[in-house]
Amino acid sequence: MLTEKETEIIEGCRKGDRESQKSLYLTYGPLIKGICMRYSEDDQEAEDFFHDIFVFILTHFEHFNKITTLGGWIRTITINKCIDYLRHKKLKNAIPMSSLECDFNDAASHDYDGIPMDDLRAFILQLPVNQRTAFNLYVIDGIKQEEIAEMMQMTQNNVSTLISRARATLRKRINEYWSKEEKQTKI
Repeated sequence: MLTEKETEIIEGCRKGDRESQKSLYLTYGPLIKGICMRYSEDDQEAEDFFHDIFVFILTHFEHFNKITTLGGWIRTITINKCIDYLRHKKLKNAIPMSSLECDFNDAASHDYDGIPMDDLRAFILQLPVNQRTAFNLYVIDGIKQEEIAEMMQMTQNNVSTLISRARATLRKRINEYWSKEEKQTKI
């Protein structure tokens, strides 16, 4: 069920009311920007994504149905648009890896406390685009692998492999980070 504020924003944006658009920006801009940052290669690309997505949302309120929350609708649009932009840039061309096996049993077995968020984000941004996209969708956005496969237009095995490789790479970078920290502490 929509809150009174959400209803006011939706109705105002449908009418082109500037105050409602400003309220939409202030309320949901950080959500949109955060998602854009996860799927872009740099801050400028994230800003480009954000601008295009925000304009899209403002011009498509007639498609909003009251079955979902406004935040959920915006989140879904933002993720889908980011994937579309990546697909459009033809950055999704990965080597088929469907014959490789994956193991997700240790998905949440590592403690990342103490690593600055900027470093974690940098580790994720260093991943190849397909790995980063699959990882973000699965681990951060909580989307099922079947849906990710459909969104990325690849098999579920390929998605599983991308996620597994992303985790392995991140584990390696985090271990290197802690090794470096230990060496600096001993000095």
